[in-house]
Amino acid sequence: MNCRHTVLFLMFLALIPSASLAEVQKAQVTSATELQAFFGQTVDSLEIYLAPGDYHLSPISIVDSTCGNCQVPNQLVPATAGLQIAGDYVRLHGPRDQSAVIHTHAGYGIFFDHCKSGFIENLSITDGARDADANATDAAIVVKNSAVTIRHCRIFDNIGDSSIVVQNIVGIMGICGRENSQITISDNEIVGNSWDGIALYRDARATITGNLIDGVDKAGSKRAGGGRGVGIGVTWNARAVIEENLIKRYWKGIGIFVDAQVTVRNNIVEDILTWGIAYWDAETGAPVGLIEDNIIYCTGACGVSITRSKPGPNPGHLLGNVIVKTGQNPKYDSPDYYCDQCALSVSARPDGFEIADNLFFDNRRATEDLPDFDVTAGEFQRSVESIRERLLTTPLSQQSDFARFLDELE
Repeated sequence: MNCRHTVLFLMFLALIPSASLAEVQKAQVTSATELQAFFGQTVDSLEIYLAPGDYHLSPISIVDSTCGNCQVPNQLVPATAGLQIAGDYVRLHGPRDQSAVIHTHAGYGIFFDHCKSGFIENLSITDGARDADANATDAAIVVKNSAVTIRHCRIFDNIGDSSIVVQNIVGIMGICGRENSQITISDNEIVGNSWDGIALYRDARATITGNLIDGVDKAGSKRAGGGRGVGIGVTWNARAVIEENLIKRYWKGIGIFVDAQVTVRNNIVEDILTWGIAYWDAETGAPVGLIEDNIIYCTGACGVSITRSKPGPNPGHLLGNVIVKTGQNPKYDSPDYYCDQCALSVSARPDGFEIADNLFFDNRRATEDLPDFDVTAGEFQRSVESIRERLLTTPLSQQSDFARFLDELE
């Protein structure tokens, strides 16, 4: 266990009252029936180990008491859930090789609701089913009114019925953070899901570190498949620290929306259909975005989009990022699509939002009057070693297309 994992584990233990550790009920299950039997009611302290195998859940009908991503949240939303988990302390874990596979067959695959301390580790979660109501925040894991750690899981191929997905636009997310949630999301593979890799809505808080978020199909919005939505989206008044993730083959990269407060640091966003990182007020909010030391590589639309009209203290900054081969698809040349078609599109910039020390190379512009910050090939080549030492420091980052691009330059 490395230092970061040790810290996360100690933080997790701190959430559990010390007197309760000796009272934890422990069980091993080998079937979906056994697993679901534990969650017919609120539990106190429970650890369940899932043996290797496939667990096909029988979904239950639920009514979500609020709408997570609606302008008016106080409305009931019908949905389905595979597991609905409430209690003081609940831990679900499986073999290190993730060979315990939960097939949720539900919209809210594993739904933590009023769980004081949840932990889910070493599991594979797949086969979500898109709910008919478009307001349902369907995801493999949904966290509401709970504190949950999600670590070393494989969340994959949660697509849903293609006719429902295309009709609703929204599909099935990897992880969704809802009201009053505190989430630690680390070292997961979130792959081939039909909506946002990770989405945080009102009053959600999260630390998101070291995850692979890969849409695989780059399905965009027009068809069912992986990579629809945003790799990581933080909206309304949610808060997040997003560090050292690899986000690729998605419709959109990382979004900081409305009144979100987000630190986005040392991530790689690559092979994206449209924009890489968007900081957007939605014409009503005042987001805060500390966007620093990220790599944005190969996007169809602009690399970074900055739009905030409202003044206010400490709006954030854009510092030390590397932005390469953006604006590649002429389809998005009209700013009516997403942004000005160039590496850095600044539609509205509040006082105090600093933009400095970013490195641009080989980006495309729709028209000659748009800003061009690109350095020459020689200047970029001379920066390659410093980019590696500063930004490609984890095994995950070294697996990126951008790392291979640098290899080809040398």
